[in-house]
Amino acid sequence: METKKSLLNRWRAKQPFLVIVVLMAIQIIIFYFIYYNPYLQDKLFAPLMNLYASLSSRVINLFGFNSVYYKDTIYSMQFSVGIRKGCDALEPMALLFAGIFAFPATFRQKLIGIFLGLSFLFLLNIIRIVSLFLTGIYYPKLFEAMHMDVWQIIFILMGIGFLFFWIRWTTKKPLVA
Repeated sequence: METKKSLLNRWRAKQPFLVIVVLMAIQIIIFYFIYYNPYLQDKLFAPLMNLYASLSSRVINLFGFNSVYYKDTIYSMQFSVGIRKGCDALEPMALLFAGIFAFPATFRQKLIGIFLGLSFLFLLNIIRIVSLFLTGIYYPKLFEAMHMDVWQIIFILMGIGFLFFWIRWTTKKPLVA
């Protein structure tokens, strides 16, 4: 009788891409069960929004603006912006995590990729929030397009780009052939 591990390894050897897709899909389903849990929304995700507001307000103030934050909203005399569900970068982070976790690599490589990738997307989201705040002040007509179109594409490309760089690193393939 074959063990579960050897069965998974045989399946991975025959259908590696399919195994990655299935493992990612399972993880994303689990993520959405957690993400839409009302209890965790108050205990885990709301504090994250507040952290984003706090850090972003501090960065905005470095540029000479007088902003303050309260909970998940940044205020100034010129503009205010709230960080809501969907603006938290958790969905791209979950996709990146799932991709790294599902890819056949060492545990150490996965930990490095997850730490660096999630940190990268977290910092990118701070940049996004600050840039949207500044867009709201200087180009308010462009705010919605920047928020819904431009930054969505940037996050997708950056998340996929990081995943590809990480895969190249784990497989030791050069970036340029």
